[in-house]
Formats: sequence, structure tokens, C-alpha cells
Amino acid sequence: MRSISSAPRAIAAVSIVVAFAVIVAMISLGFAAPGNVHPMYYFVLIAVGGGGFALLVSGVLAVFAGSRTPTTPARDLEFFAGIRRGALAMAIVVTVVDALGVLLLLRIAGPGSPVVFVAAAATWVCAIVTAAGLSRQPFRRPPIRP
Repeated sequence: MRSISSAPRAIAAVSIVVAFAVIVAMISLGFAAPGNVHPMYYFVLIAVGGGGFALLVSGVLAVFAGSRTPTTPARDLEFFAGIRRGALAMAIVVTVVDALGVLLLLRIAGPGSPVVFVAAAATWVCAIVTAAGLSRQPFRRPPIRP
């Protein structure tokens, strides 16, 4: 496969690394939670981990965009429009589930765990950057040689 642009690959690398870091952090917090923790705390971890998973999906979409082999112009436009819509949808999912997790954490524990806030902020920023980068990225088609 021939790469069309290296920018989607850079966006994908950052998104996937942050997504894995957030997922690992949420799993670690779940295992390290004391026995008398509020039961809804696990739903906070699930919500923020879900934001990390949505960011992972967005990074995989960026990998697909970066490794697309050119075909006809109409199909290329359709493909990249689908990638843009998918990245925007994942950014919306990250925003909603991270906001839900942070609001739930504030309700049950107050400003308790800074790791959850940092993880939610990191996934949100990366999802917005990924969606913006893929929607503004000019996907260039190499010239067709006869």
C-alpha cells in the first residue's frame, strides 16, 4: 500500500498512544480502588475509558486514511468523506462520554481523582485535534500515469 499523506499517520499515532494510555490508566484505577469506594466510581472509569476507546477508533480511521491506495476520484472523495464523518462522530462520542464521566465523578466524590480529569481532558483534546486534522487535511491523489 502506498501512503497518500503522512499527516494522517502522525495524527493516528498520537490518538492511538493517548487512547492506550487512558485505557490503561482507567483499568489501573479500577484495580487500585479501595473496597469502600462508591459503586458509581466504576461507571466513571467506564465512561472515561469509553472515551479512550472512541479515540482509539478515531486513530484507526486516521490509519485507514493514511494508507489508502488511490482509485477513481469519485470513490476517493466518498472514502475520505466517510473518514471525516467517522472522526467527527468519534469526537462527539468522546465529548459526551467524558463529560458524563466527569460530571458523575463531581457528583459522587467532588474534585477527587485528578487522574480522571487529566484522562478526560487528554482524550477530548486528542479527539478534537484528530477530527479537525482529518477534516482539514487535503488528501492528495498522485497523478495517474498512462
